[in-house]
Amino acid sequence: MVDRRAFLTGSVFAAATVATWPARGAASALTWTAVDMPEASVVLIDRCVDGADVLAAGARAQGLRVLEFSCDVAGVWMHELEPRLRAGPLTIVGHTSAATLFCLDLLARDYGARTVQRAEHGAAVSFVISQRPGRRAALAPAAVRAQWSDSHA
Repeated sequence: MVDRRAFLTGSVFAAATVATWPARGAASALTWTAVDMPEASVVLIDRCVDGADVLAAGARAQGLRVLEFSCDVAGVWMHELEPRLRAGPLTIVGHTSAATLFCLDLLARDYGARTVQRAEHGAAVSFVISQRPGRRAALAPAAVRAQWSDSHA
């Protein structure tokens, strides 16, 4: 179950994205603020999709933690995202290709995270992947579910 804070953050993100994308373009569509984002969160930007540079700069200007990559998210997953998901609750707000989101969503399931918001913009997709205590994804192995439950009881 997604808690109220994650739902509101995702809703604000998705509404801002959908409402402003056609009128203002990708460069100014996402208006994240540090106040809107949960404490344990990162902004993930694929530099290969439209609007990435401006979105990353805007997120940084708001004081948000931005992780950037070019077309291949594997390094960011292994060195940043997976260790953070393993350590505890994390919210990932991203702007990538649909293929990258598919991979991230599948990989994050082992840590009880799932996509809670998604908005498509041509070849790009904006999304929120959220992980909350007590909620394990359906495909998570039993050993992972048990470990998570033991460490957060």
